[in-house]
Amino acid sequence: MGEEPAEVCPVCKAPASKFNLKEESKKEKTWICAVCGYKHVGEEALDECPQCKAPKSKFKLQEMSLTEKIIWADEHKIGVAQGLDEWVVQSLRENFTAECTEVGMYLAMSRQADRDGLPEVAEAYKRIAFEEAEHAAKFAELLGEVVHADTKKNLELRVAAEAGATEGKLELATKAKELGYDAIHDTVHEMCKDEARHGSAFQGLLGRYFK
Repeated sequence: MGEEPAEVCPVCKAPASKFNLKEESKKEKTWICAVCGYKHVGEEALDECPQCKAPKSKFKLQEMSLTEKIIWADEHKIGVAQGLDEWVVQSLRENFTAECTEVGMYLAMSRQADRDGLPEVAEAYKRIAFEEAEHAAKFAELLGEVVHADTKKNLELRVAAEAGATEGKLELATKAKELGYDAIHDTVHEMCKDEARHGSAFQGLLGRYFK
């Protein structure tokens, strides 16, 4: 690179007359609507967002690279209840347990509704069970006792937990078999194998993303 082209191209030996000056392209600005997230590329922000109709003042110049870690204005955080009033924390724990119980209970009720020939009721139970699961997840986030703000640590703990659950369920299934409780054995033994599959999936993800 320089003020003048080379006399001869070092690759194809073409003369200087064959060189063309390449103008550096002007870097375009990216504007983001702070209301809806609409992106506009240009020298100036639009007078009005075409998506949500917000005025020009709502457009913010994007100065950060999307490949860099972004510091969000706000976000959910794990464990915000830690160290707070014990009655509040204990109530959060009780609500977490209750929500988890409702998930299992509603899915069991869904299965019964299917057996009763009421598939629409079964689907309602499934949908509501998922909403209760979301409630449980939010209580877990607030407490920060069974989930951590570290995906690697979460995966490591769940691999170990699934391994323990596999052993525990196999022990229960074996005892049920010895006592002749075939229905219990069959159900729990199948769940034992499910836990092993879950653990294998978590272990695979751990190895793939956190070597």
